[in-house]
Amino acid sequence: MDWNSMKPATTLSLPDRLSVDLERLILDGELSPGDRLPPERALAEHLGVSRVSIREALRELENRGLIDRKPGRGTVVLGPGERTGLADRIGEAVNAADAQIRDIMELRAIVEPPIARITAGRATPRDLAQLRELVEAMEKDTTKERYAELDRAFHQSIAQYTHNPLLELINEQIAQQIAPSRGSRYQTRERRQVSSAAHRRIFEAIAAGDGDLAEAEARAHVLDIAAQIAIAGKQGAEPAPGAPTTQPSADQETGI
Repeated sequence: MDWNSMKPATTLSLPDRLSVDLERLILDGELSPGDRLPPERALAEHLGVSRVSIREALRELENRGLIDRKPGRGTVVLGPGERTGLADRIGEAVNAADAQIRDIMELRAIVEPPIARITAGRATPRDLAQLRELVEAMEKDTTKERYAELDRAFHQSIAQYTHNPLLELINEQIAQQIAPSRGSRYQTRERRQVSSAAHRRIFEAIAAGDGDLAEAEARAHVLDIAAQIAIAGKQGAEPAPGAPTTQPSADQETGI
């Protein structure tokens, strides 16, 4: 891991900027579950900042459930499934339903729009900086696998920035259920562009603190995805008007 590649501080405070950059590395997969971060002293030297700033940034990530810090063990990156208690019970409830994509999309339509509304009223400058980076990364030309990772990170971050751990856990379980569809035949390069535009609108509404608009844009996005999945599901029997009669090639597939 090249720690020198991390970005310098911007308008955010230094600890916030550091936590944003570290979170980006985790969300991007450059830091994987189980990876150990360098000790505070070494990380501070790599980045040319004080240990106090590093400590505050790591505390923020720990509060967000992204890392675990224990004496003698160091700082370890956590994966989505490494939480216990309530997370396990929620996961069992969702998985027990053996939900199909349609069922999951119905659940998303109920859960995600209000989450976007709440986030519009609670997101901090640090949160908005992270969302902006995710949106800008999705708008670039990238692979379907990379886009799927960014897409998951974007929706999960919105839930995280409600600063309500229960909503975050519920959304995390939904994300695990829909993970297969993010690289499936349902999605094309054109769909990726449409999704990126929707993500941009959701982000801008959240950044503006407009809860009504954020909720409306999030609902429109989920309903649009559900409609496209329904169309794709019918193509095997009878193509929808104007829909392609062949399945997209591998390089056309992407996330949602």
